Amino acid sequence: MRLTLFPGLLAASLLASWPAPAQAWRPTDRAGPMCFDACQMTLREPFFEDVRKGSSKTARNCLSRLALTSLYLCLEVHCRPESRAPGLAARNESCVRSLQTPILPYDIIANYTDDVVAGLRHVTDDEVDHILVLNEVVLPSDEFYADAHDTLAAVAYVHKYHYLYGGAVLAYWVCVVAIGLLSRVVAAVCMVRRRDWRPVPQREQFESDDPASEAKTIAWTSRPSLWLRRHLTVPATFGYKCAQNVGWCTVPPRIQSLTIAAFILLNTFFCIHGYTVFEGNLYFGTISKQIWRYLSDRTGIISFANFPIIWLFGMRNNVMMSLTGWDFGTYNNFHRWVARVATLQAVIHSVGYTYLIFEDGGWQYFKYFLAQFYFWTGELATIFMCFILIFSVFWLRRNLYELFLIVHIVLSVLVLITMLGHVSIFKGRFDFLFWIPAVIWILDRIFRGLRVVAFNRKFWNTPATATYNPESNIIRLSIPYHTSFYQPKPGTFYYLHVLNDIRFWESHPFTVASTTATRQVLGGHAADQDAALGDEAPLLLSGGVGSDGPAGKAPSTMTFLIRPYDSFTARLRDSAAAAWPKPAHLRVLVDGPYGHTQPFHRFDHVLFVVGGSGIVVPLSHMAGLDAPRSVRIVWAARERGFAAEVLREDFGDSLDAAVATRAVDGGAGERLSLDVYITNKEEVDEEGGEEQSSALRLPEGVRMLSGRPDVAGEVEAAARAAQGGSLAVVACGPPRMADDARRAVVSVLGQGFVGVEYFEESFTW
Repeated sequence: MRLTLFPGLLAASLLASWPAPAQAWRPTDRAGPMCFDACQMTLREPFFEDVRKGSSKTARNCLSRLALTSLYLCLEVHCRPESRAPGLAARNESCVRSLQTPILPYDIIANYTDDVVAGLRHVTDDEVDHILVLNEVVLPSDEFYADAHDTLAAVAYVHKYHYLYGGAVLAYWVCVVAIGLLSRVVAAVCMVRRRDWRPVPQREQFESDDPASEAKTIAWTSRPSLWLRRHLTVPATFGYKCAQNVGWCTVPPRIQSLTIAAFILLNTFFCIHGYTVFEGNLYFGTISKQIWRYLSDRTGIISFANFPIIWLFGMRNNVMMSLTGWDFGTYNNFHRWVARVATLQAVIHSVGYTYLIFEDGGWQYFKYFLAQFYFWTGELATIFMCFILIFSVFWLRRNLYELFLIVHIVLSVLVLITMLGHVSIFKGRFDFLFWIPAVIWILDRIFRGLRVVAFNRKFWNTPATATYNPESNIIRLSIPYHTSFYQPKPGTFYYLHVLNDIRFWESHPFTVASTTATRQVLGGHAADQDAALGDEAPLLLSGGVGSDGPAGKAPSTMTFLIRPYDSFTARLRDSAAAAWPKPAHLRVLVDGPYGHTQPFHRFDHVLFVVGGSGIVVPLSHMAGLDAPRSVRIVWAARERGFAAEVLREDFGDSLDAAVATRAVDGGAGERLSLDVYITNKEEVDEEGGEEQSSALRLPEGVRMLSGRPDVAGEVEAAARAAQGGSLAVVACGPPRMADDARRAVVSVLGQGFVGVEYFEESFTW
C-alpha cells in the first residue's frame, strides 16, 4: 500500500498494525527494468559448489556455471528480453574489467525445456536467509521473486521522492525570492510612473459626464493593491503584536508568517508523502520498520537540504536582500524558521534510526553503532542543532546577545563539521550540502573584510570621537569617512567595533544619523536640489571620495546617536563619560554600509513616528526629502535634554530651511513640522501641556509636549491631510509604538486611503 504517513511513534504503531491483505496494490507487471536486479537479489546468498570455497563474490558471479545458469533461467522466466539486456551487459563488463574474462553466453540454457524448468528446485526466502550450499541449478519461487521485485521497486519509489522533495525545499525559496524580485520591479515601475505624472484638473482629465463612474473605475484599479496591503503585507499576523514579543518569541508580519507557514506545511507534506510499504519486504520485514526507515531517511535528507538556505539567509552579505529589497530582519525570520524545521527533521531522523537499532539488537547493537564514525558524528550534529535552538530564544538574543553570538557561531561550525562526518558514509554524494554553506560563510567573512578595507585601508587606525551628556543620556559618536570608497546613504547602518575596548571583537549595528555633508546641504536649503535622494543617490552630496569638505578644514564625518543600555553600549558610554566635557578619542573598525535607502522622496507626504534614538531615521533622510510637500515628525523622547540637544545640533539647519521655504511660499502651510513628546514624568512641567518655551527657543512648526503621542490619531490625520496623495508612514522606535503605527495604517487602509504605505525601520536579531 502506498500511504501518506504521519511521523511519530503513534503513526508508526498504527501503520504497523495495518491489516494484512495489502496485496492488491502490488505491481502485476514484474518483467520490467527491475527484474534483473530482482533475480540477482534472490540468488546472491546461496553458494554454488562449482567454484572454490573462499572465492570472491565477483569470481562466484562471473565463473560459476551453476550460478549463471540459475540467473539466466530466472531472467528467461520473469523478464522481457529488453529488460534483461542492460543488466547482462553490465555483468559482463564487470567480469571483463575485474577478471579479464567474459561471462558464459546466454544460450547455455537453450536446452532447458518448460518441463525441465518446472522440475527444478525452487528456493524460498526462508531458505536463503542462511548460508545455503548448492550443487544444482535453482530458481526462486514465484513468491520469493515477487517479494524481491517489489522490495526494490518500493525502495526506488521512495528514494525518488527523497531527492525530489530535498530539491523542492530549495525550489520553494527560489520561488519566494523570485516573487519578491518581481514585486520590487512592479513597485519601482509604479513609483516611476507616479513620479512622472502631472496633476490635471478633474474637468480636463475626465470628459465623461459621469465622474462617479470614473471614480469607481479608479477604485477598482486600486482595489487589488489595497486589499494586499490591508490584509497581507502590512498587518501583524494576529492583528496587533508584531514588533513586541509574545512570551519568549516574536511573531513576524502576516505576509512573512504565511510564507513561513507554507514552508512548514510543504516540509510536513514532503516528510509524510511518497512511501510504499507492504508485508514481505526483504529489507525491512515489518511495516513498522519500513515506516521508520523511510521516514528517517526522508527527514535526514530534507534537513540537510535546508542547510544552504539556513546559512544564506543568516549572513550579513546576503545578495537576496539586494534583489528583493527585503531587510535583514525579514531574512533573519526566514533563517530562524528554516533552522527550526531542519532541527525537528534531524531529531526525527535520529530518533527513527535509534528506534530501528534498538528494535533489531538492543543496547549491544546500539553500542556497536556508537563506535561507527558516521553514526556518532550524526548524533552529535543533531545535539548541536538542538542546543543552537535553545540558545537562540528571543530573551537570550535580546539580553545576552554576545553570549548568543559566540555560542551560535561555535555550534554552527560544529554542526557543519559533524554533518560532513555523518555523510562520509555516502562517499561524497552529499558533500555539496556541506560545501555550499561553508562557502557562503567564508564568502560572507571575505565581503565583511572587503567592506572594512573599503571604508579605510588602514582599518586598524580609524579614529572616532565619542561624547556623552548625562542630561540627554545619549552617546554622540562621530567617525570621519573621507577615506571610504563607499559614501553613507540615508537609512544605512554600520557594524562598529571599538578597538581600544576590552572586548574589541564585539560589534553592534548603528544607523547613520547625519553627516557633515548633510548639514551643509540643509544649511544651503536642500529644496534647491533638482534630484531627490534615493537608492541611486548617496547621502553625501558634496565632494567625492577622499573629500575633506568644502574648505578642506576638516574631514567629512558621519554621526551616530546611540542610546546606552548594557554591555557594548554601556562600555562606550563609560569611555565617553570619563572624558566629559571633552570628547573621548577612540579607534574603531567600521564594517558597512548595510541596508538600503527607502524611496521616501517619491511620496507626496511623509510621516515619521519615532521614539528615542529612532530619531536618526528622519535625520538620516532629511536631506533627501525636498520632493514631498510635507514632512511631519512625531517623536517621543524620554529626556528633555536629549530632545533639546538633537533640536539644536541636528535639526537646526533643517528647521531653518523649512521656515525659509514657508516664507517663500507666502506662509501657505508648513512643509516640515515636528512634535516632540517628553515621556519622562519627572521632566514634565507640572502644569502639563506644552513645555515652557523659555527653556528652549523653538522654531515655527516645532512643539514640545508632555506624555505619549496618539499614534493612531497622527496616522489618520496625516492620511486625511494627504487628500488622496501618497503618504509614507515610517515607524522606528519602541516595539509598542511600531505596532501602534502598523495597526493604524491597516485601519486607514480599511477606510479606503489607497495612497498610504507603511515602513518599519528597525534592526532585529
